[in-house]
Amino acid sequence: MITTPCGHEWIVFLTQQVEEQSLDTALITAVSGLPEINVFALYINKHFDPQISPTLLNADSQIAPLSPVELMHLLEKVSKNKIRVSCAFAGVTTYVPMYYLGTVIGLLIVESKDELPEDVGMLARHILNVYANQLALIHKSRLDPLTELLNRQTFDKKVIEILSEEDFSGKGEISTENQSWYLAIIDIDHFKRVNDNFGHVIGDEVILLVSRLLKDNFRFKDYVFRYGGEEFAVLFQSYDKVAARQKLNCLRANIAEYPFPQVGNLTVSAGFLELSYVDMVASLVHKADLALYESKNNGRNLVTAYSDLGLVDDIANDDDIELF
Repeated sequence: MITTPCGHEWIVFLTQQVEEQSLDTALITAVSGLPEINVFALYINKHFDPQISPTLLNADSQIAPLSPVELMHLLEKVSKNKIRVSCAFAGVTTYVPMYYLGTVIGLLIVESKDELPEDVGMLARHILNVYANQLALIHKSRLDPLTELLNRQTFDKKVIEILSEEDFSGKGEISTENQSWYLAIIDIDHFKRVNDNFGHVIGDEVILLVSRLLKDNFRFKDYVFRYGGEEFAVLFQSYDKVAARQKLNCLRANIAEYPFPQVGNLTVSAGFLELSYVDMVASLVHKADLALYESKNNGRNLVTAYSDLGLVDDIANDDDIELF
C-alpha cells in the first residue's frame, strides 16, 4: 500500500480492523510504509493504565528492548513534548508518543541517520492516535455494559485462543513460572431473592459490586468475564490445583465478608478445572458447571474442583476436536 501525503489509506485501513491482532499488524505495516522510517520499535500499553509499562509490539525490532523503568521515564518526557528528538554521533533517535484521551499510552521509537521530516513525524503521530482509538473501540466491544467485565462472546474467543497456543499450559510469556491455565465458573448464591426482595436496581448494584471484588482478586493478566446474569467466569493461571483453589477461596471469603448496601451479606459458589488438554469450549464449561453444582448441592458458599468429582473424562484425539 502506498502512503499518500495525508496517510488517508492507512487511516482507512486501521479503522477497518475489528480484531486486536489484525489491528496490531496493520499498525506495524503502516509505520513500516512511512517514508524514511526503517528501524523502529513500537511500545503500547494495551491496558490504558498509566501505572502499567507498555510492551513491545514488533518483536523483530532491530532496536534493543527497553526496560519498564526506561519506558516509564521516556513516557514522562514525551508527554511534555509531542515529539522528542535525540541526536548523537551515530545518528538520530525520534520518540513519537501515542495518545488516548490526553494520556500517553505508547511510544514509537525511530532510529535514523538524519532527523525525520516534520510532516513524517506528524503523520506517524496521527496514525498512532488512530490506532489507539480503534484499539479502545475493540476493547469496549468486548465488555459487558453493566460491569465492564469481559463479555460472553469474548470468553469463547479467549478460551479458543488459549487452547490454540502451541503450548497453552502456561509456557508462553511466563514459562519460567511453570503455571497452568484454570477455568472457574462463579455464581451468586440465592440471587433471585435479591431481585425479589429488593428489586432489579439493587440486584444490578450487587452484580456490579461482585464484579469489582472479582477484579480486585485477580491479576491484570487474568481474564474475568460476566458469563450471564449473576454468573461469572474466570480464566487465570496458577501453579497447581491447591493454589488455584486457594485463590478462589480467597475471593469467596472476601465476598462473604463484604457488606452489600441494603442487602447485607451474600455468598458465592464456584466450580473450577485445569485446562490440561485441548477440549471443546462447551465441554470445558460443562465440567466447570458440574463442579459448581456440587458446591451448590453441598450447602453453597463453597469452591469445588472438577477433579474432586471423580469422573472419568473421555479424552478425544486433538485432531478430532473443534474448539467451537
